[in-house]
Amino acid sequence: MMQKLKVIILLSLVMLSVKCFSQVSCYNIVGYYPSWVAGGSYYINSPSKIDYTKYTHIMYAFAIPGTDGKIGSVDNSASLTDLVTRAHAANVKVLLSIGGWLDSSPSNTPFETISANSTYINNLATACGNLITQYNLDGIDLDWEYPTTKAKWNALATALGTKIHGMGKLFTAAVSESAANNGDHYDDVSMLDLVNIMCYGNYSLASSSMSYWTSRGVPQSKRMLGVPFYSADNNTAGHIQKSTLAKSTAGGIMIWDIASEYGDINAIYSTLGTICTGSTPVPQNLAKGKTAVASSVETSTTYVANNATDGSYSTRWSSAYSDPQWLYVDLGANYDLSEVKITWETAYATAYQVQVSADANTWTTIKTVSGNTTTTNDLTGLSGTGRYVRIYATARATAYGYSIFELEVYGTAAQSPYNGTAWIIPGRIEAENYDNGGEGIAYHDLDAGNTLGQYRTTEGVDVEGCTDTNGGYDVGATHTSEWLEYTVNITKAGVYTFQARVAATTTGRALHAELDGKNITGTIAIPNTGGWQTWTTVNVTTPVLTTGKKVLRIYMESDQFNLNWVNFNLQAEDLAAGKKAVASSVETADFPASYAFDGNDSTTRWSSAFKDSQWVRVDLDTLRSVSEVVLKWEAAYAGSYRIETSLDTLNWTVQQIVTNGAGGTETISFPAVNARYVRVFGLKRATAYGISLWEVVIHGTESAGARKAPTAAAAALDFTLQASPNPSTNILNIRVQGIHSPSVLRVYSMNGQAMYTTLLKQDVNQLQVDVSRWPKGIYVISAAGHTQKIVVQ
Repeated sequence: MMQKLKVIILLSLVMLSVKCFSQVSCYNIVGYYPSWVAGGSYYINSPSKIDYTKYTHIMYAFAIPGTDGKIGSVDNSASLTDLVTRAHAANVKVLLSIGGWLDSSPSNTPFETISANSTYINNLATACGNLITQYNLDGIDLDWEYPTTKAKWNALATALGTKIHGMGKLFTAAVSESAANNGDHYDDVSMLDLVNIMCYGNYSLASSSMSYWTSRGVPQSKRMLGVPFYSADNNTAGHIQKSTLAKSTAGGIMIWDIASEYGDINAIYSTLGTICTGSTPVPQNLAKGKTAVASSVETSTTYVANNATDGSYSTRWSSAYSDPQWLYVDLGANYDLSEVKITWETAYATAYQVQVSADANTWTTIKTVSGNTTTTNDLTGLSGTGRYVRIYATARATAYGYSIFELEVYGTAAQSPYNGTAWIIPGRIEAENYDNGGEGIAYHDLDAGNTLGQYRTTEGVDVEGCTDTNGGYDVGATHTSEWLEYTVNITKAGVYTFQARVAATTTGRALHAELDGKNITGTIAIPNTGGWQTWTTVNVTTPVLTTGKKVLRIYMESDQFNLNWVNFNLQAEDLAAGKKAVASSVETADFPASYAFDGNDSTTRWSSAFKDSQWVRVDLDTLRSVSEVVLKWEAAYAGSYRIETSLDTLNWTVQQIVTNGAGGTETISFPAVNARYVRVFGLKRATAYGISLWEVVIHGTESAGARKAPTAAAAALDFTLQASPNPSTNILNIRVQGIHSPSVLRVYSMNGQAMYTTLLKQDVNQLQVDVSRWPKGIYVISAAGHTQKIVVQ
């Protein structure tokens, strides 16, 4: 990819006969993101500043091969890792561009030597495959400017295409705009998934360029017309002209480069129209961040099992020096598996089995590998269903144990084998536009006085439509494979906790839950509770849910079963936002500790003094169950640090030690622990400056002991809920006092219909509700876990 605009003087343009092009239904926008912009003065100098809604593909440029075809480290690899994480979350594909404009272009680039030697070609293909696996890339973009012969292009590009397509990934290339600029030397381009045409000249050149590549037989869907953003003389008007041309002659555009952005990229987006998003979802590594268990570890702290599923290729699990050894990952739910990738350290297995299980006890082998001689094993075409995936190694390649940098698992959520009929009463749980993560709000009794058959909600969740024309229905008397269906309206994307409170009188009872037809729980055995009202609570963490309505079904896989309440609660509340903070030091008064917890992750930050062993802590105000800390580092990040928790600021417990901090956004997860204080303790700086955080976000839930039910005396002093007159015929006055965090007040009819809802502010609330048009009857007011009955007459 040229960084300079080459001025090409065309003495004559031989225009091809006029062709009729049809407009495609959607357009690709391919953006090139240079590796050298990280932390610099560019308009976009970090992946966090990219607007991913504007792109379908992002090319990280560049990695330069040696003349032997081998590729060393990728420049600013932490930036690439961050880019892949953010792009995949937005369903944008990321490819690594190999090559680029070099001072030796076009006649003396490394590709000239590589393409003439079969060993070097294989080296390059292997290196590209390893980089795809290491960084979870979606493919490779070849930027060879320009091949000097057709034979060299065919030898190299064909081998790369075979390798990359064999991995199920994309193979694209950046090519010159015309035959006059060596375009004919890109001979066989049939293996390319996208042809990114580097046409950086005026509209006339763009028009002739599209005609040229059309004449080469490249389909419209693969032709990406180049639009330059690297210099100010390329203006918005020119970009709109090219975008208009692309609508009739191309499948989209490619931009060099998205870090500079001279001109208005929104003009391109608006001109083209519909962007091809979501048509081919990015495969998600089901094992990333999940809990792993191993038969043994080489040392108790350095090479633990979870290192193989932490998403980092710089950490690893290592076993004892004996056979056999195994490592398995809990995916959290049953999946139909299709692919397993293992990136071994040099201590790899020559023989092993890939096994699956529903319970981590009984294992089924779905792949047997023998005679392995490589450290990267990408096993595709697998067929098996399970919640747990195990690598069972039986023969070592070295005298050491077995060592895995990363275990990746790919597949789709398993479909339920159960059928049956829906229960008579279809519940609906509606997530609100807010979520305070606080108290339970409402109970709706479906049994007209019986404690069975309730739907319970928490902040951010509403219940509607839980009625029965017969005046009540006991959901406890169910039969095999019956199910209860909810409509869940997710208005805030995130990870949710699904809960169900159930009871069984005999053993052998089980349930599972499905979300949009996909099993998210696996089979859950319900213990014999000894009575219909002795309850067990089932907790299930969902995958990341996008906004929109979802269908949730709870299947009863046997009879003799009761369901008491259902709870669907957002986990993603930031427990630290706006809370009091203290730091060991500050660079200046302009960078106080509070700025790390003010909810602003782009313009305010805490920065320490220029030395190691600096920390910042936050007071969560009350005891909370903490399980995740998200660190949004400024450029001055910590290369190593600890996440610590405390109940009193005197005694600290280390929850996680990070020795390979990469900056950017880092998410640290650990088993939930009760804490009031959370501290980020920077052990060693990555730069000559101090350490600096734009924001620290803490996730978890309220501790089970944080808010116990108040005694009558405490309730009288702390919280009051008063409604008058009662009975009421016209205006109902409601007074709520003692609200310590934003909460929701609702008024329900006895059949579950929500009559009135409002968000309460902290401390005292005075409300007036017009009930003159309400049907006569009994209603329930619910706020902050307290309820009161009123009568309207």
